[in-house]
Amino acid sequence: MNMISDRRTRMIPLALTCAGMMACSLPASAHMIDEWERLDSPNTEKKVDEAPVPGKSWTDSLTGIRFVWIPGGCFAMGSPPWKEYRENDEGPVHQVCVSDYWLSDREVTQGQWQAVMRINPSAFPKGDNYPLEQVSWIDAEVVGNNLNARFQGQARFRLPTEAEWEYACREGGDDLNYAGRADLLHQAWYADNSHRSTQPTATRKPNRLGLYDMSGNVWEWTADSYHPDSYHHRGRKPPGTEMDDGQLKAIRGGGWKDGPGGVRCAGRGFERATVKRSDLGFRLAAVVGMAQEGKRPQPLAIPF
Repeated sequence: MNMISDRRTRMIPLALTCAGMMACSLPASAHMIDEWERLDSPNTEKKVDEAPVPGKSWTDSLTGIRFVWIPGGCFAMGSPPWKEYRENDEGPVHQVCVSDYWLSDREVTQGQWQAVMRINPSAFPKGDNYPLEQVSWIDAEVVGNNLNARFQGQARFRLPTEAEWEYACREGGDDLNYAGRADLLHQAWYADNSHRSTQPTATRKPNRLGLYDMSGNVWEWTADSYHPDSYHHRGRKPPGTEMDDGQLKAIRGGGWKDGPGGVRCAGRGFERATVKRSDLGFRLAAVVGMAQEGKRPQPLAIPF
């Protein structure tokens, strides 16, 4: 099984025990308190001046994050055995349905992060329009929590589920290998054209939903825990409906150091929730109000 080396996944000897993300027990070596103390207090003073309207795309005035409306639907998730670069955890292909949601049009940038947190943790701190990286799955909750506090139930912000991510990458579930219909050199920043670094967001072609960099630039955290055999046990219910406390979190999309096989829409990767990498960031999803969250637990609160 070559899952780790193929996806450039760096495993660390860290035990993370969480019960629904409500209470976590971390060994002293994790230094989570130190990590949080490095973050300045979030900026929550700026008022909302554009309310989310279901069916329409909109831009948050504080961060500048543009949220694209994605109409829900059902699609065949995963890839069949004959697909090039396909790996065992991408099958079997199965029908999944997702509800309407918003998804940020690009990976959260360094400038958008710094509008909330006054520190830039990126390994490539090149400018506001470059993708944020070197952030953990837990760090990714910080921006969503800040927006939840500001919008007060008008929308619920979180990481996308794996199903939401793949559905959007494939332009609403079409049979696409990559996030768009152009040749890969013009569609993604990856090993063949990235010059071994991140590149400015939204400088490759978007897909037909108006989403940039879903293939390449940096991997993206999702809400789901990673299980290599999860597709064997899944019906039409989308992943992420019922969260678990798995130590490994699913990542999607590939990054600047991956080849064509790593930046496919159906490709899956994984990392521990506390890991930070120079090729791993995130984008945010949002749903209307609170009802669609179902049995998802409350995300971690900032401990200060």
